[in-house]
Amino acid sequence: MVRCVKAIDWDSPVSTEKYALVLIGDRVACFESATADGQWNVTQISGDPWVSLNSHSAQTAGSVLKHLSERRNLKSQLAQTHITLIYEQAAAQHLADVSRAFSELQCTSWEVLRYEPLADRIRLPAGEQLRPHDGAWLAEYLLVQPGSAQPVEDALASAAQSTNGVPGLPDVELLQLYLPLLFQHFWSSISPQDLAFMSGSLQVPDVESPYTEPSLEAIAVLRRRFLKLPAAQRNAVLEFAHELTYRLKVRAQLRDLLEEA
Repeated sequence: MVRCVKAIDWDSPVSTEKYALVLIGDRVACFESATADGQWNVTQISGDPWVSLNSHSAQTAGSVLKHLSERRNLKSQLAQTHITLIYEQAAAQHLADVSRAFSELQCTSWEVLRYEPLADRIRLPAGEQLRPHDGAWLAEYLLVQPGSAQPVEDALASAAQSTNGVPGLPDVELLQLYLPLLFQHFWSSISPQDLAFMSGSLQVPDVESPYTEPSLEAIAVLRRRFLKLPAAQRNAVLEFAHELTYRLKVRAQLRDLLEEA
């Protein structure tokens, strides 16, 4: 049984600095943790627990964050607010919009997590199914995980090894090196801030502006180095590249790698 989760309307006072956004497909739900025991409550947006982000909707994931900031009515916007973003792979196209909104609203305390690995760890009662479109179910089973899924010692060890906060995604330094190899004029389409956000990294790549495109010789060398990477790292970079929804042009010399992935 799923316990009853109280819905919080935008017109009621906000008394917490801890929020979560869950992106499932083309819908987003917002949650607030307002109690000491960490219980999450659905935060209704315009009277609904879910906001549609499809092409016919006037709302975006970024506009939901802006609505939250306006609701709090603070000069610091979201600067003092911690936000957890959990997204389904099918919703990756909305990450760039969230990244821009975080930057505009001064939010610097956030974590980005993939839905699928978290869902795999959920232990459901016998006979019960995953219900990712049920806000009450997400509050009880999914949102309780981010803060407790990893022991503090393990989290510190992981942080020492990598600045990447999203399980299953490649390190931002690996992406910084090889995505401009795969795509022409990569940094003209994607900002370093967006790349850091989409990879779950707290480290924003340091990229010179204007960025000089690599020579044919450099491309050949980097291609050979890329092919020598462990298969898991190569596949992670190529899968990340496939998720990008920007208008990017694949280099002819690397097209075969993306087509095979």
